[in-house]
Amino acid sequence: MPTHDPKLSTDSLTLRDDVTIALLRQREPNINSDTRVLCLHGWLDNANSFVPMMPYLPDMDLVAVDLPGHGHSSHLQGPYSVLDTTVRCLEIASALGWETFHVVGHSLGGSLALMLAVAAPDRVLTTTAIESAGPLAGPPEDFASRLQKAADDREHPERYQSRTFESREKAVESRLKAAKMDRLSAELIIRRQVQETDDGFTWRFDPALRNTSLSYMQETQVESAMAAIQCRTHIVVASDGFIAKRDETGARLGAVKDLLITELPGFHHLHMDTPEPVAAAINRFLGTRPALGG
Repeated sequence: MPTHDPKLSTDSLTLRDDVTIALLRQREPNINSDTRVLCLHGWLDNANSFVPMMPYLPDMDLVAVDLPGHGHSSHLQGPYSVLDTTVRCLEIASALGWETFHVVGHSLGGSLALMLAVAAPDRVLTTTAIESAGPLAGPPEDFASRLQKAADDREHPERYQSRTFESREKAVESRLKAAKMDRLSAELIIRRQVQETDDGFTWRFDPALRNTSLSYMQETQVESAMAAIQCRTHIVVASDGFIAKRDETGARLGAVKDLLITELPGFHHLHMDTPEPVAAAINRFLGTRPALGG
């Protein structure tokens, strides 16, 4: 275990259209870090996703955000597509006063990190994607059925309204049924993902996040985007995760020009379940100081 505790501050930013973004920021005493790292979590997760790794990443100005519609951040009236959210993440970096920065993302956040490198090659210094090889893609022949499903979802918003749980523990159990992860990891996510009501506990995230997307990229577009990444890129692959099993992963990663792949044992949320080796891989990639004793 590390010999120090991360100094976390809870804060928020307001973007141009009055969207509020909640965040956790690691501040280490007596360290004025030039290594600014924006951390982006996965779908239906939140900023707590990165808390287990923070003690092992002491040499950074590290900001983990709640993406729009998640955690304590604003719900949106508009779309939650990967490309729309990519632009939002650039706004977040600008609101932090960061002209250049590194990005670490998990799952959906990893896809955002990779697309950020494409969208702002002059600003993103490096990208680390944990359990992500780019956005989900849909074949052209699925367009009609996907449009029909998306339209039906929006006609019936009650379909994805939040369940009510009698306790936080029941919400944790629901999360564990949906994902292979350690109980402590699920509990950490749930702390920031439920709110208490008179009837019990409900999800904080926007139910619209579960709607069928209208804007899937095609596989050729994703591979073209991956080939356009100019910065050094780091992909962390879990042995029992998602991307190792996907047919498109090889071609996508083969398109990246300057790529380091780290393979580690674990499931999709390995950065939470076993944070030390993931953080060690990030420190090696960025050339930053590991935690003493870590």
